[in-house]
Amino acid sequence: MHNDASPSLPPPHAKIGLVHVRHLRAMTSALRAVDYRYGGGACRTQVQAMLSWCDKAFPHSASAAVRRDFRCAIAELHALAGWTAFDAGLGGSAHRHFLLALDFAQDEDLVANIRYRMGRVHLHHGGPAEALGMFRLAGIVADNHHTNAILAANQAWCHAEMGDRVAALALLGRAHDEFARADVDRAAPWAAFFDVHDLAGITGAVYTSLASTVDPGFARPAITSLRQAVTGYRDDMARSRTFALIALSLNHLREGDADEAAVTAALAVVQTGDMLSARTRKKLDPLHAEAGRRRATTVRELITPLLAVPSYAA
Repeated sequence: MHNDASPSLPPPHAKIGLVHVRHLRAMTSALRAVDYRYGGGACRTQVQAMLSWCDKAFPHSASAAVRRDFRCAIAELHALAGWTAFDAGLGGSAHRHFLLALDFAQDEDLVANIRYRMGRVHLHHGGPAEALGMFRLAGIVADNHHTNAILAANQAWCHAEMGDRVAALALLGRAHDEFARADVDRAAPWAAFFDVHDLAGITGAVYTSLASTVDPGFARPAITSLRQAVTGYRDDMARSRTFALIALSLNHLREGDADEAAVTAALAVVQTGDMLSARTRKKLDPLHAEAGRRRATTVRELITPLLAVPSYAA
């Protein structure tokens, strides 16, 4: 990606047209793909360059229909900027971009997705109750089965983190039911990541949390779901596959299989080294701690060098 990839600004007194909206959305889609594959640190500079172009272009006149589409496209870009900042370990910047995204958003499903992403920041930083509140707020405006599946799965994760087995499993079941009724092929670009493989990945994450907070026996179904996710994720979803590998290694340790945990951890470490993602490295902490408790020397030796690398926040 290059910083000079922005569409040309309209000349003075000219209008913003659909060509500018389409170019902006195409660039956002391309940058989103870089984020999924290489982490937020790999495209934050380019995202900021596109936002700078938006700031300069926005005052130009436009028809009412184009203005609405342009505002929505800018909201999508700010949502991506927030997500890349979050992935790079910049929580304050992420929050600012998400609020701007909400200001520009003209689509209720996009509003729901932005609030979902705000909830994920809370969840990542150890605030499942705050995250749950944000996911519930998103649910007020969610208007399709696909988005409802995303929100139910993440609410299940919150309840699992809080040790509420009944609510976690009920919401996980709802997520699978909503997903079965969703038209995944027609998902909006900002929600298209959530396919059958990502559902398996978050199902594994819910069971992983329950294994920690409720019953170690949940490690077994976690392994089943995470294996499905790992084998299903394509290379363009490398970060999600890395998350699943890390959780899979953790659950193998909980099952007492240090050898399989080491094999899986080695795969995760190889991919983590390719990521400009502070969030990915942060997810290694629980695996490192579990390896220490179980004296899984090989796993610890694999992970320790990565934990020593400063988090990327370009």
